[in-house]
Amino acid sequence: MESAVATRDLILHAAERLFPIKGFANTKICEISAAVAVSDSTLYEHFQNKEDMLFAIPQNYTQRLIDINDQNLRGLFANDVKLSKLIWNYLEFLVDNKDYTTLLLFELRSNRDFYGTQNYELIRQFTKPYREVIVGGQNEGLFRPELSPSLILNLIFGTIDHILITWLLENNPSDPLKLFDNFRDLLESAIRNHQPDADEKRDKRKQILNAAATAFSQNGYLKTRIQDIGALAKVADATIYKYFSSKEDILFSLPVENTKALLSIQKEHLNGLKDTNLKLEILIKDYLHFLDSYKDYASITLFDLRYNKLFYQTEGYQLFKEFSRVFFDIIKEGIIKKHYRAGINPYVATKMLFGVIDHLIISWIKFGRPSRVSNLSDQICSLILNSLQT
Repeated sequence: MESAVATRDLILHAAERLFPIKGFANTKICEISAAVAVSDSTLYEHFQNKEDMLFAIPQNYTQRLIDINDQNLRGLFANDVKLSKLIWNYLEFLVDNKDYTTLLLFELRSNRDFYGTQNYELIRQFTKPYREVIVGGQNEGLFRPELSPSLILNLIFGTIDHILITWLLENNPSDPLKLFDNFRDLLESAIRNHQPDADEKRDKRKQILNAAATAFSQNGYLKTRIQDIGALAKVADATIYKYFSSKEDILFSLPVENTKALLSIQKEHLNGLKDTNLKLEILIKDYLHFLDSYKDYASITLFDLRYNKLFYQTEGYQLFKEFSRVFFDIIKEGIIKKHYRAGINPYVATKMLFGVIDHLIISWIKFGRPSRVSNLSDQICSLILNSLQT
């Protein structure tokens, strides 16, 4: 029985490799069987036909996506945060599994018969949390209640499809993950249940901060002028001064906004977790994903704040201390519970954690290595956890 399952998996993996290269229509059964070194008749013992193989491919990938969502939604309560997390998970997964994405978009989406298969039902199960989050947000007044949840789902997945099709076909495509913030901004504006006065004020302030982040990241804080920020934000200089007293006030406001978001993520993801290793691993990966999503801010944190003496007298630094204290407390808890070695200094361990991430950011920002800091999240987690464990 195990041998039969293994043979079926080998056949399916061969089909996965060949379909994106040659196209489903141009791939022959004999080519798939030859790739696995089995006869055509053996192949037909496991699959009815070539289409049966194609329709079986999404099963493992969709189950992995369901598991990823289950893991990452634990402890989250805010429906807008949940929706953002779900979309990021999906987009990142498809970018990381390019061959599968090619099959999904060019072979499965266009196949009318696929929509009647059991594996398509699994995809419907994958989208269920999206629908629940949207309905939950509507019930609490966060999202517009008059919108059909199905329409919002179509907006989300249709946009992602179009972004990824261009990414797969163009010679010099934009990294889809770099478009995440732009998409999220448009989506939030489309579905959020607006309170005009308060929202307009928040949006204008956020617009200025986002423009400042871009300007500071590209030009450096010292070389950036208020006029440069105004031009990017498409507001007059006088409008900026309604919200901020100076360029320095803008710089020191950036870590306040972003660290509050990080603290919120920490609180939600730690809720109910007991295992110290799991706590550290989740928080490290959350932090790296956050930096991936806000590369301009990551650049500013390192080059304009970390080595700026005045920063250490600001509210932003106090919030960052609160953020890093969570890592310190988890390490200390692990020592007390004897999960970690007794001789460890949690202060030094925390410095080591943020130190490696800071220097990784330098390489990422200045030399493009790695392409995303979260690509090294497993290795960083392994380094830190191995340094702590008995």
